[in-house]
Amino acid sequence: MNTRKKVVVNIFGSEYTIIGESSEDHINYIAAKVDETMRDIGSRNSKYSTTMIAVLAALNMADFLYKAQEEASVLSDENKTLKDEIAVPLEELENIRKEMDALKQQYLITQEELTKNQIELGVISKEHKNLLKENKDLKVELDVSRSALKEMQSKLFESQIDLLKAKKELDELKSFRHNKSNRNQNNISS
Repeated sequence: MNTRKKVVVNIFGSEYTIIGESSEDHINYIAAKVDETMRDIGSRNSKYSTTMIAVLAALNMADFLYKAQEEASVLSDENKTLKDEIAVPLEELENIRKEMDALKQQYLITQEELTKNQIELGVISKEHKNLLKENKDLKVELDVSRSALKEMQSKLFESQIDLLKAKKELDELKSFRHNKSNRNQNNISS
């Protein structure tokens, strides 16, 4: 709580004791402004009395105060308008911040999924390499099997030829025996 102060000031050649709660510097500053205004008015017209100069100074200061209050009111209205106008971008900014937070969260989820997919891709890639190697081994085995099959088919073909030759020989031998047997029977019958 401010304490009341007594300050002696000089305004337009007269001393006044001012009692107030403001600081001594503030009281002296205001008194100097009143003195300056009165001296300015007095210098423009030397016929005015001190009372008339004081009244004109009071009117000038009241006019200044009124204009300052009007300006403060206009500025206050402008300030309110600006606060209202800035509320919209601030709200938009807050919405954008929320969207960014949601996007960040989505990014983290996507990043996590990407990491899982990369790990899975690594496993699949390794399986692919193993399958390629297994496929290569199976192709070699298939080539060996085909070669063995051709060799066996060739042997089978040779065996079939040998079998046909043997059959032919057997048939010839049977025919020969049959003919011989017929000749022998013919010889016996004759």
